[in-house]
Formats: sequence, structure tokens, C-alpha cells
Amino acid sequence: MSVLYCFLCSDSGPPDFTDTEWLDLLNEIRKEVYGKYTNVTSEEAQQTLDRLKSRDFLWEDQEKITKDTKDETMYRIVSKDWTMQFYYSSYGTASVYLRSRGYSRKLGEKCVISNRSYYDSLLIRRLQMNILTHVTMEDTSIYDEIHQILNVSNQKLKYSEDKREEFLMDLRRGGEAVHYRGRSQGSVHHVTWLWRYRRNARPDIVRSCIGLHPHWDIYIIYNKAYRKPSKYHTYPPDVRCQLYSLLLTEKYQLNLNEQSHNSTRDKIRERYFTDIADDSLVNLPDGITETNNGVMTFKSDDIRHDVMYAFVTECLMGDSDLEFFLTTASRDVISEYCRSFEYKRSEVERCLYLPDKPEKMCDLFIDKLQLDIITHCTVSDSGIHERITEYLETKDKNVPHSHINDCDMTR
Repeated sequence: MSVLYCFLCSDSGPPDFTDTEWLDLLNEIRKEVYGKYTNVTSEEAQQTLDRLKSRDFLWEDQEKITKDTKDETMYRIVSKDWTMQFYYSSYGTASVYLRSRGYSRKLGEKCVISNRSYYDSLLIRRLQMNILTHVTMEDTSIYDEIHQILNVSNQKLKYSEDKREEFLMDLRRGGEAVHYRGRSQGSVHHVTWLWRYRRNARPDIVRSCIGLHPHWDIYIIYNKAYRKPSKYHTYPPDVRCQLYSLLLTEKYQLNLNEQSHNSTRDKIRERYFTDIADDSLVNLPDGITETNNGVMTFKSDDIRHDVMYAFVTECLMGDSDLEFFLTTASRDVISEYCRSFEYKRSEVERCLYLPDKPEKMCDLFIDKLQLDIITHCTVSDSGIHERITEYLETKDKNVPHSHINDCDMTR
């Protein structure tokens, strides 16, 4: 049954038990649902799958189990532990079976209904923008939660079902698919699920609102990532590389008479623009930057915000990119844009959110700001206070936790 349930955890075909992630998931299910603490090997898992494949009635084809098999598998797992569905289910499984706690089940409807707002939040994170057209939207009690998690206005949530469907279609038509770097342009970024069995499970997408859209900068529809187009995405790689270098430098300034700016540019080029052979500065399009006394700056804050949006939606695809950003960027850009994951922003505030796991993300953020972290706006998120205190204590900084709270209260 655990092997069959793995099919309900996949959006990309049958599970591959030679992959350690799939094998770990199988053993996690066996432990959590059936109390089996002895791990199976990939060979044992594959042998079980081969035996199941000999039972033709279970299969729609060699890659998919039938709907009846899905229903029966779901029923048996739910009878053991219904909460597991909200942690493990794939996008497709969640959309078919899962509902929020205020939903009223229809006669004959096969579904699993949450009993806590926490499981509602997992469902919203799993369905992403498709929650807007999901049947669970009949439960209006989750609208505030959707607004907080997806950054969609309450006004749009109160649209009719047809208008929400139209809004979703406009997002797909007006967006462009986010692609993996280093692959062909036809390789769409299919979203995966990070920390699937943990409280802070989330999709592998950086959460930001630099562009001030009525949704996150990168939004997810049908398990695919999209972004709104930017003219800066269309510039040649050497131009984008130079603009991103200016963005990440101290005070957003490049001194053209010095060579220090080459360090940041080289790091960006080596990570994101490996096809650029020449590391010399290029002529930028008119109207973006200005140069006075050999110092290049952005022509306006709005232009800088637009370049930041292009950088985030092109380069910051995952946790390793965030780590690169936090170690490479100046404290100016980090202080202006970065916030802890649960920070509550104002309506026009431009933010790049840092996940609370892995903890090194928060440590890098604090390390960049040093003592200035205790007067930074992100301390309004009490969830970061303990990390600040622990970090500063390891650095022999005598800043009591109560002082961090006091700073927050007097903002």
C-alpha cells in the first residue's frame, strides 16, 4: 500500500525508487503510517512495484494506476492517518481529494477535509494560484489565509467563480514560464515541494514582491512557475550582467576608475552568464544609468526596483541562489529588500523573503547587517528574535533578547 501511495505523491510519472528522494519518501510513509522503522532498499521497493504491476486491474497503463485504485489507496491511508495527505499529496492528488476545514462535502463526494487552519495552509501552498478555482473556495473562511500566503487581494478572492477563472487565465496568458538555467528554453520549471514532511513545507520558489503585482513575483499555476515579462529580461547577457553587478554593489554605485567592481561582476558572470567571454564593461541602453565623476548609478529608484525585479525572477530560483545573493550582495541591497519569511509587509513595500530553513539563510542575513539587525524593520517578525539572539551570542555580542523586543515595540 505504501508503494501505491507513492503514485499519489507524484506529479511526474511513476515513482523511481533508485532515486534516494523517492526511497526516503517511501520509508517515511512506512514509518509514519504503518509504524515500520526498518527501511526497505531500492531493490526491495522495485520488487514490490513489479509484483503490483502483475495485477492488471490496478493499472490504467504501465505508468498510471486507475481511479478506483487511487480511491482505495487514499481510503486505506486515510483510515490510518488522514493528516498525512496534507504533507505528502502531489498537486494532482491535492486538487482531487483535499478540502479546507470549512468546506461542506457534497453527497457522494470523496474527499479529505482539514480540521485545522494549519492543514488549510498546507493545502493553499500545495495548490498555489489554482486554489482560486478549486471547489474549496466555497469555504470563505480561508480567504484571509490565501491572501497571506499567495499575496492575492481579498477583493479578487471575492470574485465570482467565473471571474476568478478569468483572472487565472489572464495570469497564464500575461506571464512567461520560468525556466531552469542551463537547460533548453523548452524546459519549463516544474515546481517541487521542499521539506515535504515538515511544518514549514513550501514550494521551491523564491517568494518576493519586488514588482508590486497583485501576487508574488513568481507565481505557480498548474504546478508550473511563471513571471511577468520585464524589458530587462530581453537585454543581451552582457548588459544584464553589468546591471545586476551595479545592483549588488555598495550604495548601488560603480566607480569606473577602479577595478573593485570587477569582483562582483565576475561572480555574477561565472554563476549566471558563463557564455560571456569578455569581462569588460559594456555600453548600456540609454535612460537606465547615469555617470558623474566616473561613478555610475541608476538614474532613479524606480529603475533600480525594475532591475531588482528582473534579477530576482531570472537568477534567484532556489535556496542556493539565495545563499549566493546573501554572500555576494552589499548590505545596502540586502537591508533594503530582504525580510524574514513571516514578516508582514505594507502594501507598497518591496520585499525578498528569506526562508527560516535552512537556518544558515537567516544567519547570513544577520551576519550581513550585524548589529543593525536589531533596528531593521524585519524585527517586527517575532519569529526571528531567537535566531538574532543566538547568532549575536555566538559572536560575543552582548545584546539581550529583551532589547530586541524593545526595539520592535518602539518602531
